[in-house]
Amino acid sequence: MSGNQQVLLGYGAGYRIANSLRFRSSATAYLSRTPAAAGNRKTWTWSAWVKRGSLGANSYPFACAYAASDSGFLGIYFNSDDTLAASGFNTYWRKTTQVFRDPSAWYHIVVAFDTTQATGANRVKMYINGVQVTAFGTSNDPTLNTDYPI
Repeated sequence: MSGNQQVLLGYGAGYRIANSLRFRSSATAYLSRTPAAAGNRKTWTWSAWVKRGSLGANSYPFACAYAASDSGFLGIYFNSDDTLAASGFNTYWRKTTQVFRDPSAWYHIVVAFDTTQATGANRVKMYINGVQVTAFGTSNDPTLNTDYPI
């Protein structure tokens, strides 16, 4: 097995997924990257296939931070109520009403962040399995043309 494959076990059979990663909370596993330059911090898209490992607890598939403020932190995470959120340090930009409680399911999550959009509702968009999320329990719009940590 090469270093970029994980063996996943389920229903009695193991299989390999090329270029996959597995993070176990017991190992406090994570990836970290410090970019050489800030780049464009107003417009970005994050996309990943995610499979929940534990329910009822905050879990962060992605987070970026340099300060304890809304403009210095951004997280994409499952809340302890099993909803999905994109948030700053103190403000939920978007928090779904939909819950994600199937630990056997793979979810394709896309978050598109663009503070250059004139319409506030277009500054943070979320997609789950190719469908744009439009029902949010909490929805706040990032400030127009603000730089965020990504």
